[in-house]
This record gives sequence, structure tokens and C-alpha cells, in this order.
Amino acid sequence: MKKVRIIVKKGTEGKKFHIFNSPEALYIWLNDPELQIAQRLDSSLGSTIFLRPEEIMEIEWLGCEFFQENKQALCLNHVRLAKTMKVRGLDIGKLVGIHSGWITDDIVSFKSGSDGIVKRTKLTNKSKHKFNIGEIFESRGLSEDDTHNVTPQDIN
Repeated sequence: MKKVRIIVKKGTEGKKFHIFNSPEALYIWLNDPELQIAQRLDSSLGSTIFLRPEEIMEIEWLGCEFFQENKQALCLNHVRLAKTMKVRGLDIGKLVGIHSGWITDDIVSFKSGSDGIVKRTKLTNKSKHKFNIGEIFESRGLSEDDTHNVTPQDIN
């Protein structure tokens, strides 16, 4: 499974990451320039995760969907993430935020690298992970369990 750790470099304000509720919401945002330049992401489309210096975020890839348009394929990645949260006035070092949704490689790449604000480190099975994302989601009743089978009777 692909997983990446992201940290924000000290001395920067941080970075925003848009996480979309569905592949359709992400597709709408990608094709609407007005939505892209808006100060805030419309909550019906998704939410914005803000990563500050000294916070750590790990993103785990769950799968993807492809859109074919004008002979060009666009890969939309389904992810879930966990991040440490620094809250001013609270001296709690173990506050963790979680989220799941859809992104593109332009939002977060699963390759190691840096863009001047954030540093991405690709994690492997041998890497030391900050979070067990699957365990966190499962403990909160948010596991990605696909054990429910839909039968024709369920549809009617």
C-alpha cells in the first residue's frame, strides 16, 4: 500500500491541502476555475486540511478511479490520513486529526520530494510510521470494510 509522510518546513506559515468528498466533487472542482480560485473550498465538495510547522501528516492510498476525457486519463486517488495537531493554549502532544477523501497527484504525490514548503517522504513496510491509520480509523468505527454485499433485493 502506498503511504507518504508530509512535514512543513520551519519558518513557513504552513500549507493547505484540499481533500474532496467524492471523485465527482474533485472532478467538478478541477473543471471550474472559479471554484479553484475561491478563498475557501465549498464544504459540499470537501474540506481543507491545514498542516502547520511541527505537525506531521501521513496519507495512505486506498485505491483510485480514472476519468477519461479528450483522450487524456485523469487519476483520482482515494486516501485516508492522520495528522498531529498543535493547538495553541493546549499542551496536548497526542491530539490526532483524521480524514478520508479524494485527491490528485497535483495535491499530494506519493513520491519523496520537496517543494520548498513541504517535504514528502515515501513510506515503505520497513519505514517507521508515525500512525497506524487503519487502526485509528477502525477504533473510531470508520474502517474501509467492504463486507456488506448488495443484493438485487437491496436495490428495490
